[in-house]
Amino acid sequence: MKDFAAGLLAGITSSVVVHPIDTIKVMMQYHSTHSIHKAAHLIIQLNSIKGFYRGLPPQLFLQCASQTSFYGSYASCLRFLGADLDSGKPISLLHNFIAGSFGGFVQAFPSCFLELLKIRLQTTSHQQEANVYQLFRHIIKTEGVRGLTRGLHATIWRDSPTYGVYMMIYDPLKTFIHASTHSELISCLISGGTVGVISWTLACPADICKSKQQAGFSNKNLYQSFVEIYRIENGIHGFYCGWTAIAARAFLLNAISLYVWDRTRRWF
Repeated sequence: MKDFAAGLLAGITSSVVVHPIDTIKVMMQYHSTHSIHKAAHLIIQLNSIKGFYRGLPPQLFLQCASQTSFYGSYASCLRFLGADLDSGKPISLLHNFIAGSFGGFVQAFPSCFLELLKIRLQTTSHQQEANVYQLFRHIIKTEGVRGLTRGLHATIWRDSPTYGVYMMIYDPLKTFIHASTHSELISCLISGGTVGVISWTLACPADICKSKQQAGFSNKNLYQSFVEIYRIENGIHGFYCGWTAIAARAFLLNAISLYVWDRTRRWF
């Protein structure tokens, strides 16, 4: 239970801090631009300065649901495998990869639905679908219940293997940095941010396909979306639109999230 509670607090803290960067990232992907300045200008043009926090309510629900389900599932899977975070014994790379992948798979389901709402709010002007409830009704009316699962396959492929890599690298990297700095705060923040950038770099191709699918830009399946982006947007380069914003967001979000989770779970 403590892992779920710690994940909840980590989700709240990280979502408030990184939401403006997330909005820039989505706009860069949606409009296929590598310019942060252009994406920021589009956000202000659509919704003024408040646009950077447009979509925050579903983002709060998203981070709370995803972080809670991920960390809780990760810890539960470790216990199932015979490992224990509280035992003080090192956890093998394989166990961390399996548990991280399982946690990523579980969190993909709430993430898909809530990211759909968030992305639609972030990529529309304030005159369109002004709030979450109106947007929800609009999706049901125009796309049916199935429309709420748009981008699910891309979300699973984005989250499951990359979270396995994420948790597999985190512990050894934190131990290595702690041996050099002798600071738990620095080692936790740097290692959390670094594994966040690595995992999100691996996740970029699936994430940009998901963003285009959920924003309504593409009705194609995951494979067709990959092929379309590769052909139209300059090959592999097209899969990394918005990487600068993604890397900045990933470093901040994961540094904060892992630190808050790691510290909070010790309170219980």
